Amino acid sequence: MSTAVLGAEVVKLRSLASTWWFLGCTAILSLMLSGFAVRDPLEGQQPGIIEAVVGPSFAQILITLLGARLITQEFRSGTIWMSGLAVPSWSKLLAGKAVVTALVAALTGALLVAGGMLVAMLVRPSADLDPSSALEWRQLLGIPVAFAISGVLGLAVGLLLKSGGMSIAVLLVWALAAEPALGAAGKWLLGFEVGSWLPFQALNDFLGQPGGLSFAGGPFFAGLYVAVLAMGLLAAGVKLQNRREP
Repeated sequence: MSTAVLGAEVVKLRSLASTWWFLGCTAILSLMLSGFAVRDPLEGQQPGIIEAVVGPSFAQILITLLGARLITQEFRSGTIWMSGLAVPSWSKLLAGKAVVTALVAALTGALLVAGGMLVAMLVRPSADLDPSSALEWRQLLGIPVAFAISGVLGLAVGLLLKSGGMSIAVLLVWALAAEPALGAAGKWLLGFEVGSWLPFQALNDFLGQPGGLSFAGGPFFAGLYVAVLAMGLLAAGVKLQNRREP
């Protein structure tokens, strides 16, 4: 994978107006949610970092959809075939797209965290926004990492399914319906607590979100687990694409 491949992917991403619209809407929603969370914290609780990052934590799902959309849109428009002529290796081409997606997602996460903190300071100047524990530092610094993982995960799902509508539907149903259902009934159905092994639940544990299930190896292993899962799905998608179009 060369810098030329990465540069071409950056140019393609920047040239799509829909990408900027999607990121803009994600930012607006994230800032609004953080503002509401800081303005109306839980009763008797001083608003702090966990409220300030409510928006970015929710936007993580949207970044997964963005990753899926970036690859499926290329198949729909046919630009992926033009890229394939310039880079006659699906592995290099798709690896470059994954790297650029991860970098853009991580940068978006960092900007949304900064935006959430700024909104918190404006909405509630008395909010406690000084990180004073390892957990609070993880809640801040872990979001760009989680965004990068989520972007690659969405890209991998989109590559496997190739359909934008189907990919978005699968990701939304999995994140909003399947994971909560399996988390609640997994032990009854499978005989063991499966909830902490589900990718979005594991990322929530990595980010130190309250009310979630704890991963067996701890939060850092939870993040590593989802990263490996995303890379595994991406590798499967690349292998499948090599079989489809050698």
